[in-house]
Amino acid sequence: MKKFINDNKKLFFMSVLLLMFVTACANVRDSDGNTLPEMLITLETPFLECISDSWFNLFVWPVAQLINWVAVYSDAGIGIIVVTLLLNLGIAAMSIKQQVATQKMQIIQPEVQRIQAKYTGKTDQNSRVKQGNEINALYKKYDVNPFGSILTMFIQLPIILSVYQAVIRSQAVNEGSFLGLDLTRTPTEGVLAFDDQSIFVAIIFLLMVLFQFISMKLPQYLQKKRTEKQAIKTKDYANPQAKGGMAGQMNMVMYMSLIMVTFVSLSWPLGMSFYWMVSAFSRIIQNIVIQKFFIKNM
Repeated sequence: MKKFINDNKKLFFMSVLLLMFVTACANVRDSDGNTLPEMLITLETPFLECISDSWFNLFVWPVAQLINWVAVYSDAGIGIIVVTLLLNLGIAAMSIKQQVATQKMQIIQPEVQRIQAKYTGKTDQNSRVKQGNEINALYKKYDVNPFGSILTMFIQLPIILSVYQAVIRSQAVNEGSFLGLDLTRTPTEGVLAFDDQSIFVAIIFLLMVLFQFISMKLPQYLQKKRTEKQAIKTKDYANPQAKGGMAGQMNMVMYMSLIMVTFVSLSWPLGMSFYWMVSAFSRIIQNIVIQKFFIKNM
């Protein structure tokens, strides 16, 4: 168990945070899955009254109010999209260094694995120290913090949960729609209803999954293209696509994350599928910008 936690520190850390924030969220729905009338957040809902229910409403209230305000001039779906773009812009501004570090980590994996291969089978303390020193020197050379992306996850998690709470509590979402789509229904409910909305619900959900997959795979693809462009030859142990090693662990975490997002989205309001989809599209743009302007000289 200890080894599993050490090998998956980021995933474990994120799970602990998820439990912590979920316990902070008040129950806002009845047994039928409808939002309780007294828990709806309208443009007239006072901030102090809202946070008296739960401290987590410090995050929920402004997001719900922004959705409500944008919906006055458009609709609930546009409100969620605008809020998502603004939130992702804020995340990018605060965590650009960590995102650059994460992509640099993927780029230097061949060198990290070369060092690891050099000490394969050497379990004495001296060899372990030398290996650690060489890897740390490599991180220092490229100005990489191996734990830098934890900050990004720490920022994103309360945002995800606050958007979820805002979607189910926003008056605009509960009483409005997007192109006739009921954003309070889950994708499962929307598809199984077999009505005029079902096909559009399915398309939105599939686009969300597709964008999520592309946003996760894009850094690896850009790394591969960079390697080909620079004509860098790597041995099997340093091949980013090779099984096992750091690359294998990264792929495992990536696919686990994709499965988790897909599974959770099936039972979350359709409005959250808009959030996941737009967020993934934003990350795709961010990855391209980071590769082009921040790590182009690596």
